[in-house]
Amino acid sequence: MLSSILIALQVVILIWFGYWFIISLFGFGKAKPMEMRAAKSRFLLLVPAHNEEVVIGDLLDNLKMIDYPAELFDICLIADNCSDRTADIGREKEVIVLEHYYMPGEPKGKPYAMKYALDMIDLDDYEGICVFDADNLVTPNYLKEMNNHLIAGHRIIQCYLDTKNPKDNFITMSYATSYYMMNRSWQLAKSRLGLGNAIGGTGFCVERQLFNEIGWTARSLTEDLEFTMQALLKGVKTHWSHYAKVYDEKPTNFWFSCVQRLRWARGHWDVCFKYAFPLIWRGITKRDMSAIDGAMYLLNPGKVVVATAMSVMFYITLVFGNQLYDPFVPMWLYGAMILFNVVYIGIALRDASHKINLFKSYASLLFISYSYIPLFIWALVTFTKRVWIRTEHTKSTSLQEVEKAQASA
Repeated sequence: MLSSILIALQVVILIWFGYWFIISLFGFGKAKPMEMRAAKSRFLLLVPAHNEEVVIGDLLDNLKMIDYPAELFDICLIADNCSDRTADIGREKEVIVLEHYYMPGEPKGKPYAMKYALDMIDLDDYEGICVFDADNLVTPNYLKEMNNHLIAGHRIIQCYLDTKNPKDNFITMSYATSYYMMNRSWQLAKSRLGLGNAIGGTGFCVERQLFNEIGWTARSLTEDLEFTMQALLKGVKTHWSHYAKVYDEKPTNFWFSCVQRLRWARGHWDVCFKYAFPLIWRGITKRDMSAIDGAMYLLNPGKVVVATAMSVMFYITLVFGNQLYDPFVPMWLYGAMILFNVVYIGIALRDASHKINLFKSYASLLFISYSYIPLFIWALVTFTKRVWIRTEHTKSTSLQEVEKAQASA
């Protein structure tokens, strides 16, 4: 019986990997640009920030320089429980500043800062609400692209995710490589298949009416993922914008990266337990493939945990000759999958903002992927722990400096 269960699990994992493999095939080639439309939509740019005086000025300057009529967008800085000069810098930059403070014992974090701002602002003045993190920089064409999408009827849009500091060290390179890989093999590929994309936490735009319909009720540690799934349950999928970019700063310290990714993993499990099965039910009853696809993504940490357990049993069998595990999938198939990923990373790196060595990129991605395994397992045990731990940002830079570094790479 145990042998039959293990073979069944191997088949399930093989199907799962096969599903992502088929999707990734549609990520090859050049992304089709959106049809350019005249500036029409009015936008609110929201920037939640907690003690971000080092980087917030760079972002506000950057947002004010967006290539879009100034009368058609407002910038709102949410100074969330700040004890530094974040709010003062916002006022010096002449943007809307909302200061938010918590009562003792009140839960803290980005979801609550967002809720506060959305309750305070009259959203009827806008067609689109865009969200950025304090450490971000965005390309000048961002609002033009969001305007194109809104006019085309798209209700949630996620722009291309990039990093400000991909070459700082091995850790930041791993983040950047995973971004380049996922932007093409997952986000672009799924958009071509007509499946829903995922909000990446920053650089996304939501149609104002959809905000009113759903409300901002996301309270998990991954509020972006939760909002994505809430929209999918209403039949609204996220769209991908390949040519508008947002850059964010990635931690250079491995421990800090683990803390950040543990928060993401806990939030992922939390959202999975809430929304995976409702999405599967919607997919079956409404014949909604985007809902099924959303559920598949939510269940992905489960695949990682099971695949890890299967790998451990495989190596026990290989080393000790124990017949606990009977490999059903031939080894050449695993080798082919590894080779495919190496080739795909090389293709994805053509999109890279900086020139990055292929071998170092693959090694860094392999390292960060394996380090995720214990984080996913520990997050499963502790997913109810909703403690928001701030990621410190220290890299003050302008978009011009980022682009200059790209050109000299």
